[in-house]
Amino acid sequence: MTNKHYAMVFPGQGAQSVAMGKDSAEANSAIAAIYKKVDSIFAKQPSISEVSFNGPEETLTRTLYTQPAILTLSIALASQIKDAIKQGKLAQPKYVAGHSLGEFSALYMADVLSLEDVIKLVIKRAELMENAPAGAMTAIVGMEESQVNEIIRTVDSASVANYNTPDQIVATGTKAGMEALAIAINQFCEANALRAKVIALNVGGAFHSPLMQAASEEFSKAIDACTFNNASIPVIQNITGMPVSNASEIKTNLKKQMTSSVQWTDTVRFLLDPNQGAVAEVVEVGPGKVLAGLIKKQDRRFPVSNINSISDIANLLNPALSS
Repeated sequence: MTNKHYAMVFPGQGAQSVAMGKDSAEANSAIAAIYKKVDSIFAKQPSISEVSFNGPEETLTRTLYTQPAILTLSIALASQIKDAIKQGKLAQPKYVAGHSLGEFSALYMADVLSLEDVIKLVIKRAELMENAPAGAMTAIVGMEESQVNEIIRTVDSASVANYNTPDQIVATGTKAGMEALAIAINQFCEANALRAKVIALNVGGAFHSPLMQAASEEFSKAIDACTFNNASIPVIQNITGMPVSNASEIKTNLKKQMTSSVQWTDTVRFLLDPNQGAVAEVVEVGPGKVLAGLIKKQDRRFPVSNINSISDIANLLNPALSS
């Protein structure tokens, strides 16, 4: 893998699990130091490291904790990968990308944001999203994007949060909007002999929707307080699904992320297209294997690997260790 063109991607909310990062922090002092830094900036009890390593799960699944916890493991592993690249042990990725929250890890990997700034931003983001107005989200599986878009346009207080795969879309809006959308989709499926699934998600907010406007405006102030650098690796941003390197453009796009759809289907399509991204492999860095699953939905044969721990990095650099 070290000599191939590859992309590196970072997961978002939903990839968390109790005990994530514990083994890596115990095995590596640099990773432990990043957890300590996050705990000091988070400045609440229980700490991010405590909840990440020991739970309980109901605390870890709170947006306030989930987002910094996933970020911490992702950037801690990314910091080790960056060191390996500087030492010439690993080729630099051709592109980086992240799903929603994961975009912040990608910006750290690409040297757009410093370690301290990315930690502060995600903690602020988590606080704002935790306290956002009540809303709801619904996953629609088994329908074409154009069909879902057509129906959503007819429903008040409904929009698309995530385009995850060509047949998996997450809608967002008010609770009433999501209930009306479910009815409309079920009626459409019945009329057209389709078998789609409509799944209400266990979230309390309408993330990536116009209902996040007030939170987005507040978050923009936090973004303005940070220094943005031109990307050392092109970053495929959520709202464009295309690579961006200019610091000003990245900053402008990031300000729109909280109220805009995540274009993950287009991101993966770009990476897999031999005439565009043209990468030979995608490496997911961080907890879980959510993004690997979404990539396989577009091409089940495409090579995807996962780095969940410091031992995975060792195996990446020295494949013989995993044999």
